[in-house]
Amino acid sequence: MKRFAWILALAILLLPVLVFAQKVTLEFVVWNYSLETIQDNIALFEKANPNIKVNVKDYTWPTYHDTMVLRLKGKTRTDVFYNGEDWLPEFAAAGWVAPLEDYFPEVRKYKEKTASYALADMTYNGKLYGLSYYADLITFQYNKKILKDKGITPPNNWDDVLNASLKLKAGGLQFPFVYEYDETLPNFLQAYISQVYGRGGDMFDAQLKPLFNDPDSEAFKHLQWLQDAVVKHKLVAYGSHETKVDLAMNTGQHAFTVMYNYMLAAMNNVEKPLTGQFDMIPMPGAKHGALGFAKFYCLTAQAAKDPARRNAAWKFIEAFGGGDYKVAKRWAVEKGLGFAALPLMDDPDVKKAWANWIDMEKFKAQAKLAKNGTQTEWMGMWSGFFRPLLAKAINGDSSVADVMDQGAKKWNEYKELLGR
Repeated sequence: MKRFAWILALAILLLPVLVFAQKVTLEFVVWNYSLETIQDNIALFEKANPNIKVNVKDYTWPTYHDTMVLRLKGKTRTDVFYNGEDWLPEFAAAGWVAPLEDYFPEVRKYKEKTASYALADMTYNGKLYGLSYYADLITFQYNKKILKDKGITPPNNWDDVLNASLKLKAGGLQFPFVYEYDETLPNFLQAYISQVYGRGGDMFDAQLKPLFNDPDSEAFKHLQWLQDAVVKHKLVAYGSHETKVDLAMNTGQHAFTVMYNYMLAAMNNVEKPLTGQFDMIPMPGAKHGALGFAKFYCLTAQAAKDPARRNAAWKFIEAFGGGDYKVAKRWAVEKGLGFAALPLMDDPDVKKAWANWIDMEKFKAQAKLAKNGTQTEWMGMWSGFFRPLLAKAINGDSSVADVMDQGAKKWNEYKELLGR
């Protein structure tokens, strides 16, 4: 009997070792950006962890949220996936994802090493749900050579942007501003919000009451500015995707855009025609704020229920999103992707690589003024409703007032439905 009790105690003591001794397969879901880099990172992880195999499944960015809802709701085997800041409350409230802190309290050590806007985006009800894959800002980007040649000072506010654009148009630049315009993209709304933050505005108050439908709000004013720039002044060309905007900016026919900051690396790539001509400035407006956000590695609730899958998933998440930040550093150096890890801000390899396409001090200054968006259980659903309306307003197919009123009404419906 004593021998049995001793064996049982030893088995319990060795349980974590035994969990990793068995072969574990993880199902990892991503959107389809740079799959070759993802696969290579996985191969390196598997080599270092021979008892863990990682299968990867990818979906397109425009369809990712809706596809993940169907996948998680249908209980399709999923262990780790790319989650988004505007989806975390929705997925957590549905019980589809698990807080890392509940199972791996050591994850808390990464909080002080994480940019505040990114940490907020990975936290729900006070608990950390992930470690970042990618964090960035949506910034105001411009062709510094065009402005210098025309004797135009980089704009400080949106009146300056308008005046500079009108001057460039009068000088022969038909569409000085090129705008990423696709209502199916989540960042279509995010880019607009970042511009509102630049003005010093907000979309909602502390009680989650919409502010944007007030004609005196900065959000209302800015949507009117965008509509006027498109319809009244005819200053704006559209690009259906960031890659199209990149190509358009590299024709020299456009001076301004607003995109994910990492697109500066793409536009300034040495193989591009106008490499070195593009730069960022603080988001125009009274406060120069900007939207900061995080996309992150998230543990599913189904994986958390299985000790072997849960522990293997944590090992994977920490290797990709924490540790010495090798994976985040690789994304930063090779692709120009932003990051949440504060230690990388002063990493010599990152600084050297980024010096080819951006002034790191400018980026740091904008990051200090950045804040995350308003995240609720219904933000993903509301974003899907509001983006087509936003597109109609920008294009002049609806009035700004009608769009803002419809958006506020739907927001309040969701808020009431979910008891907030």
